[in-house]
Amino acid sequence: MSVVQSLINDVSQKIHALETAQALYSRQLSPDFSTFDYINTDELGLSRILAALLDPKGSHAQQESFLKLFVEHCLPTIHRDDKWQLFLDNIEKTEVFLEEVTGKSNSLRRMDIYLRCKVDDESYGICIENKPYAVDQPNQLIDYYNELIAKGHTDPQIVYLSEYNDTPNPASVDAETLKCWIDKKQYSHLRFSDLIGWLKTCQVECQNPSVSEFIAQLIKFIQKQFMGIEDMNEDNAILEIIKKNAATIDASIKVSNTVNRMKKELIAKLKIDLLAKYKKADYELDISYIGEGRRYEQIRFIIPGYDMGWICFEFDSADFDRPILGIKFTSVEAAKACPYTEKMKMVLNTMLTDKKVNSSAQWPAYYYFDPQDWKGSSEAWLMINEGTMADKILGEMDVVFNTLKANGCFTKY
Repeated sequence: MSVVQSLINDVSQKIHALETAQALYSRQLSPDFSTFDYINTDELGLSRILAALLDPKGSHAQQESFLKLFVEHCLPTIHRDDKWQLFLDNIEKTEVFLEEVTGKSNSLRRMDIYLRCKVDDESYGICIENKPYAVDQPNQLIDYYNELIAKGHTDPQIVYLSEYNDTPNPASVDAETLKCWIDKKQYSHLRFSDLIGWLKTCQVECQNPSVSEFIAQLIKFIQKQFMGIEDMNEDNAILEIIKKNAATIDASIKVSNTVNRMKKELIAKLKIDLLAKYKKADYELDISYIGEGRRYEQIRFIIPGYDMGWICFEFDSADFDRPILGIKFTSVEAAKACPYTEKMKMVLNTMLTDKKVNSSAQWPAYYYFDPQDWKGSSEAWLMINEGTMADKILGEMDVVFNTLKANGCFTKY
């Protein structure tokens, strides 16, 4: 038996043993239970949670400890800057606001999380732009920066929180301006996975068991939603096998190198299945934009005579991960020009009661396709291999199309 085959067998046996243990002790372990299955985790919901933890006057009653740890772990630019020392010495005076309207600069946007601290003649302002799912809006970060200046903050700080984007969209802030902010230490980029270290430290410092358990559930949610980690026990068990010796490490690298090829071959099979199962309707199936694993690859239903957009299944992340499904317009401008964008979201929200319908600049209405995790779970790939994924995608896209059509959302204007 080859080392690769032996490694795969060992991993399979370990996973089977863990699944057996979880089945036997499920009542004690409750492995599938998560508080965050019952909490609103859209952009506003996550902003509310983070703002509550950061607030020195928050109901967690841990005073300024969480905020102080946040600056230390997540904002080293501020923590090491002498200009912010007065803020750090008076951090308990910080006020935290949710959805703060940018009235001073007259841009009338809403800052997701706004932190303000005044000490004598000094005024410190931090805007946290929370981007868990949606895309950036034109001039969004520039407007937030201008608002901080208009509010009289001599030391403004823009924090861009996004797991999947290394930098904001150039439409939100151009590269030259962003570089200027970075050079002046007025910009920080954070990923949700970067919050894990901060949250774990908060657990250690926290003196209330209920708050500590909430933080533990938040960590678990971030690991699953943004990092693709379903079960840390399983993850650690596999890592232990892989690191056992030089042979298993070498075998794991060889297995890893073939995973992307396997995914591309299964996506090729999915395309064949889609073509075979697609039935002529009031739209045309377009699969020419999927196959390489680049971010935003998609499957389209092209609507003859309707050039504003299409029904779309799209991977929100690279390597075929985090798919969303809904109606996507050709551009932000096209979406703004359409008088039915709000109606589209309302209609799908009303009719698709089992979905959480969202909207963004180019997507008047969309939801996160289930299964969502194509990176850390085998569920989606097994469905493709079994031939059932094509039915699911075609079926859901057809429902979205017919629901919008029946409610007059494709009427010319």
